Amino acid sequence: MKEIAPNLYIVTGAVAFSVPVFVFEVNENELLMIDTGLRKDARSIIKKIRTKWGSLEKIKKIVITHRHIDHIGGLRYIMDKIEEANKQANVEIICHEDEAKYLIEDIKVQDLKPTRTIKHEEYITKGVKAIHNPGHTFGHICILFEDEKLLLIGDTIMNTSGVLMPVFKKFHDDYKQYTKTLKVLLEYEWDYAIPSHNRPTKITREKIEKFIKKTAK
Repeated sequence: MKEIAPNLYIVTGAVAFSVPVFVFEVNENELLMIDTGLRKDARSIIKKIRTKWGSLEKIKKIVITHRHIDHIGGLRYIMDKIEEANKQANVEIICHEDEAKYLIEDIKVQDLKPTRTIKHEEYITKGVKAIHNPGHTFGHICILFEDEKLLLIGDTIMNTSGVLMPVFKKFHDDYKQYTKTLKVLLEYEWDYAIPSHNRPTKITREKIEKFIKKTAK
């Protein structure tokens, strides 16, 4: 686990290059989780959260950036463990409104569904805003931490050995839409962005801008 900004942590699983989850400490009694990683990493992720914060009951919101299995695979296991800690737990499962119907189809075998849908620029909690940039999936969102001037960009951009590139076309719902919505990210104030894949690290705005200007249509 690594603190990448005040009260914001990357929690990695047990397998190299797995998609991590991000945990934001809203206050001493509330945690916001972003994505849930792969099912095979869920046990390791839960163990690290317990070690850091003691109780899973502090997880009040789980935000799904998009529906792909490497980002939602651990959801059922994590929800089960939260409910074991407190059967009265009331955890919001949050996604963009355009992702909801697909998310329900993809995780129906897990007997879960989003409990809250959000719109472009809607606040998830104070100072944490959803930025809708469809294309990778129709409801893909980035997460802007306004006070930290940090943008979690999900699968918008891959960082491969320091080289920025799009996710392969075959993994997009609509690649043309993806290239058209890239410029949306430059409308907001942030200094660094962090992608989900390939050892997530901070990337400067300058480097992201160069990529977007080269790639956007």
